[in-house]
Amino acid sequence: MSEAPSQCAADVAGAVGIGGRAVGAAIGIEEEFLLIDQEQLLPATPTAGQTRILQAITPGGGTTSQEWLSCQVEHASAVLDDATAATAALSGFRRELASTAQRLGMFAAPLGAAPNIGAGSAAISENPRYQQMTELAPAIPAEQHINGMHVHVSIPDPETGIRALNGIRRWLPLLTALGANSPFWRCRDSGFASWRSIHYRRWMINGAPPVFQDFADYQQRIGALVNSDVVADQGGVCWLARLSQNHPTLEVRACDVQLGTLDAVTLAFFIRALVCAGAEASADPQPAPELLDVAHWQAAKFGLQARLLDPWSGSSVPASRVVRQALSHARPYLMQFGDEELVHAGLERILRQGTGASRQRSLAQRSGLTGLLRGSGESIADLDLHLTASP
Repeated sequence: MSEAPSQCAADVAGAVGIGGRAVGAAIGIEEEFLLIDQEQLLPATPTAGQTRILQAITPGGGTTSQEWLSCQVEHASAVLDDATAATAALSGFRRELASTAQRLGMFAAPLGAAPNIGAGSAAISENPRYQQMTELAPAIPAEQHINGMHVHVSIPDPETGIRALNGIRRWLPLLTALGANSPFWRCRDSGFASWRSIHYRRWMINGAPPVFQDFADYQQRIGALVNSDVVADQGGVCWLARLSQNHPTLEVRACDVQLGTLDAVTLAFFIRALVCAGAEASADPQPAPELLDVAHWQAAKFGLQARLLDPWSGSSVPASRVVRQALSHARPYLMQFGDEELVHAGLERILRQGTGASRQRSLAQRSGLTGLLRGSGESIADLDLHLTASP
């Protein structure tokens, strides 16, 4: 799913072809990558012919498309039932993308934000929706060099989807922290673990969704937003989690694109279990919207290197405690799907090695931004990108 508010989640849900069975019976994973010119080490500007070659990459039955900017590539996976299939699909696409970009004089980098974007405005894709949004707010897409990972989780019906959407709200700041992989912006450390999350707050609707009474309430609120002068359709409602308008999926959009495939798979199947747990009826009080808003900013700022919102007490606690709270909450569904060992090991690895943001900072400290760009591009196909964070 595009980072652009003008792109409907339903478009990608249709591309991955997820049908509505039980909650979480299938998922789809979307990853966005940055194309870097090998000589200038700046975002590339592919020709029309090069773009066609890049979009012809379709391993594993997924689809490839251009993103907001011509220097971005998005991969939407085929329907995925388990982590083994997901690992094969994501790593297969990354390998082919790396090889193809190399032949075209570029490399593809799994970075949540471009460390350096050069002078002038970005080259906007020819998609009419992107062009429309650029006319509305030209200064924002001019710097839309940000890349996310979005996870679609199947839901059997809209009412179950609303319960799951309400249930996932409390965990969205944690997912932002775990998925943080965009610390650098304009040749310097932004001071944030996820600059992408901060950049994206510029758009008209972002952050955690409100609590909904039922699907009718959801539809009524979406309709009111679309009736405004700045939201063209439901695709412009860019909450960190939302329902697809045409397909039975819940889309979670909190994470930056991940450095390594194993981190991406860990987070995707962790998200599936949290969505399943959220779909259970619960009388637990919901976090206040203003608290989730500041918690999202806090997560984007610190990642896992400081404290995060305890979604039950509303206080700030060590990040590792919130990770383990969420793991305990999701465990019944991790066990049901056979994902407990993979997700537990993956989360412990992230806590130990650091998020992508921590590893980017460590590599940049050793090798500079040039080393970071080349290292991430050359290693995009690795299962686990070995950019070990400093202690």
